[in-house]
This record gives sequence, C-alpha cells and structure tokens, in this order.
Amino acid sequence: MRKTCEDCCHVRVILNELSVKIDERDVLMHLGFKEELKELLGNKYSGGGLPRIFLGKKYIDGKLEKFVENCERLKDGVVNRGCNCKACGDIKFVPCETCSGSCKFYYEEKDEEEQEKIKDDEYGFQRCPDCNENGLIRCPV
Repeated sequence: MRKTCEDCCHVRVILNELSVKIDERDVLMHLGFKEELKELLGNKYSGGGLPRIFLGKKYIDGKLEKFVENCERLKDGVVNRGCNCKACGDIKFVPCETCSGSCKFYYEEKDEEEQEKIKDDEYGFQRCPDCNENGLIRCPV
C-alpha cells in the first residue's frame, strides 16, 4: 500500500510540474472508481499496478509528455504545490451532508422525494443514498 501511495504521489508531482489539469480518482476512497477502472481496462485489469493515467478514456502506457502536449493546462502554468481547495484540502471528498459520514440516516415520515431514494418501506435507520461506502461524497467545490 505504501509503495502504491508513493507511486501515485510521484505521478501527481510529474503532472503538476507539467501544469496539466487532472481529475484524480482514488480507488480506495470510492468503489465506484474501482469499477470505472475495471470497465476502462477491460481484460487488462489485474487489480493492481496503480497509478494508471488516462487521457479521456484512453489508457496512457508509454511516454507521458507526448500524450499531455495538448491537454488543458493550469492557469498561467501555475504548479499546484499546496492545498487549493478550502472545502476538501485537495482530497476530493468531503463527509456526506445527509448522514454526516455515518452512511445511515433515520427517518420517521416519507415525503415523495425520500420515497424515491429509499427502497425499503420500513421506518428507522436506512443506508444513506447519497454517499459512498466510506460516508463520503465528491467535493462539490
């Protein structure tokens, strides 16, 4: 796990030095990202070998600089060296506002909007429909 984290940090530093605008997806923070990775890689997915870099839906396997020549760049070539997002600290996730990160919420009465979100007809604690398995949502900022 530590090696994977270090490798991901190295790739992030490289992309920041190239001033490439990125959308980082941490497969440990959200299972949906892991499923997305499996779908994008198809039969090449082995469950390991992170980090992986994609340009759109195309997996980059080779010289990185050649692929990022035409990518959207950060404003004025500014290198992202620190925390820019005041909401999430550049982690890209925040605790769910619906359940405060517990993955559960309690309800007594159902209005029409809740009825659509909730599958069971029982009152009481239910699985939060808004967050992932860690009680997190993507940072809205």
